[in-house]
Amino acid sequence: MSIVRRAAAQMIAPPARHAMGTFPFDAAGKGRRGYGWNPSYLGINTLLFSHGLELLTRNRDAVRNSAWAVGAIESYVANAIGRGIRLIPQHPEEKVRTLIRNKWERWIKESDVEYDPKNPASGQTDFYGQQMILARECMEAGEVFVRFRPRSPKEGLAVPLQLQLIEAEQLPLWRNQPTSDTPQQNRVRCGVEFRSDGRRAAYHFWQAHPGETMFYPMEALHVERVPASDVLHVYKPIRAGQFRGQPWLTSVLAKLYELEQYTDAEIARKKAAAMITGFIKQVSQDNPVMVPDQVAAQAPQEPGTQITKLEPNTFINLGFGEEVQFAQVPDSGDFKGFIRACLQAFATGAGLAEYQISGDLSGINYSSIRAGLLEFRRKCEQFQHAVFIFQVCHPIYRRWLREAMLAMVFGIDLLNAYDKDPEPFEAAQWVTPGWPWVDPEKDIKAAERAIRDGLSTRTIECAAQGYDATVIDQQQKDDNDRADRLDLSYDSDGRKILTGRNAGLTEDEVANQAATGKVEVQ
Repeated sequence: MSIVRRAAAQMIAPPARHAMGTFPFDAAGKGRRGYGWNPSYLGINTLLFSHGLELLTRNRDAVRNSAWAVGAIESYVANAIGRGIRLIPQHPEEKVRTLIRNKWERWIKESDVEYDPKNPASGQTDFYGQQMILARECMEAGEVFVRFRPRSPKEGLAVPLQLQLIEAEQLPLWRNQPTSDTPQQNRVRCGVEFRSDGRRAAYHFWQAHPGETMFYPMEALHVERVPASDVLHVYKPIRAGQFRGQPWLTSVLAKLYELEQYTDAEIARKKAAAMITGFIKQVSQDNPVMVPDQVAAQAPQEPGTQITKLEPNTFINLGFGEEVQFAQVPDSGDFKGFIRACLQAFATGAGLAEYQISGDLSGINYSSIRAGLLEFRRKCEQFQHAVFIFQVCHPIYRRWLREAMLAMVFGIDLLNAYDKDPEPFEAAQWVTPGWPWVDPEKDIKAAERAIRDGLSTRTIECAAQGYDATVIDQQQKDDNDRADRLDLSYDSDGRKILTGRNAGLTEDEVANQAATGKVEVQ
């Protein structure tokens, strides 16, 4: 055997056992503890190609029918997206930032592909509502697509661009290898067309959702090749080189299905037990203990057990040798504790705390809920910044800016400046929803102390609460100007506190010095 063949045989040969028939790793053992544990060696793309459609349909079924599944999805989306992840332009010139902000605020109401400028009541939602749908689809189906739809400048949109959201089912998993409409050097993998350098070239969509058989039977039979430059593929990658997204509830879906079956069986058992009050033992059919139900007696008689009613405040004299046995409902044990333990495992797999799904806050104190919220917020922030802002918000803003410049929305001067260097225009800060304070007094004082000690800024603290510091400053100025015109004075007016000799003092120190007459109030 040649050296090359011998090396290849050694590479594919199974690992040799350790001395005495054991394995150096317990997790790699094949004995009693590892019996029946035969994990797949297949890659993530092959696994999703083989089982992705089943995972998707079962996840959607769980969200449709399980209160716990839909609660997990709704809770995560409400925390990750909230009122929407908002844009703050970072162009160095204030005038340009104002122009971009004003046009953006108008466009977000027109971003839906169904919005018609001639019909202001058209469209399903605005850009922030589309963010909510994208995040929900990303969790429920594992992925979702955004297709850019450029419009004519004559239509009257603030910027001639709209967004079309496409569900995961519309990109066929089974579509592989080159096709007639694919360049020779490109390859299609799970509906995604890749160039020879590994970059995405196009997406091969059904022209309509294949599950909408009542409305689009013919369109669902045709595939349309859409360039990758016009599509955003939104999903959370969990392994390197992953083509398609995996539904978020995959790891806990089987347990959730069994838990739903268990609770259904428990409800059915309770209902069956409640239908039978007791059993009457009779020694003679001629002398019944209780008179049969007259209504039931008038109905057609069928072979079976005779049903008898016992009315309230009724005393029955039993005959000799006759007795009544009442049905005993068997106890199911610690049903509540078992359900809670199962929900804790489900919530962990879904990235949530158990009380966020069940709504049960019993046994939770301030310290535990704060620790749980901090851990949950880290997971949320990871998804917001590493996935959603990177894959959705910033690419949409860059495309929006490009279409706005090409349509001369900002004028020829800014178009020339953008053409020379688009980076200052594309610079942006995305403000995620603010986290509600667990203890407002402590949190506000901590933020104030961080600003005074130079560890933070007003801009950072405002952004942490989901607000734009520039907007707050403008609103404060407007409030102060209005108060001056009306000759009003409020404690909230920062111009009358911490000025002159009082600069750098806290409000408590100002109040203490005010009693001695050492404070300056302007």
